[in-house]
Amino acid sequence: MGMENQINAFLAKKSKASIVLEMLLNREFVTCSDIILYGYKPEFPTVFTTNPQGLIESIRKHFGYDFVQDEDIKFFRTMYRNGKLYRMSDTYKKYFLKKLEGINAA
Repeated sequence: MGMENQINAFLAKKSKASIVLEMLLNREFVTCSDIILYGYKPEFPTVFTTNPQGLIESIRKHFGYDFVQDEDIKFFRTMYRNGKLYRMSDTYKKYFLKKLEGINAA
């Protein structure tokens, strides 16, 4: 079975992991926040998942670990505590698909 057929079969499952794969196919990258808040509407405040990394791992198990790649992005945030300004560094991951020839977005 070719990669494109495997992807289409995975998407046809309509599981949370398949929805995340569709997001990855149609975007340059996704973050955990993008996955958690998928479909979020202010009048209906639910989260899509509380374990976005688990959905990424499901995709990796099915297609191979290097199919979904990730990159740590460093950012800084400032906060006040007891009247003092603190600047803290933190990181988040952005996930993206390995570029494969002949594979198009769904």
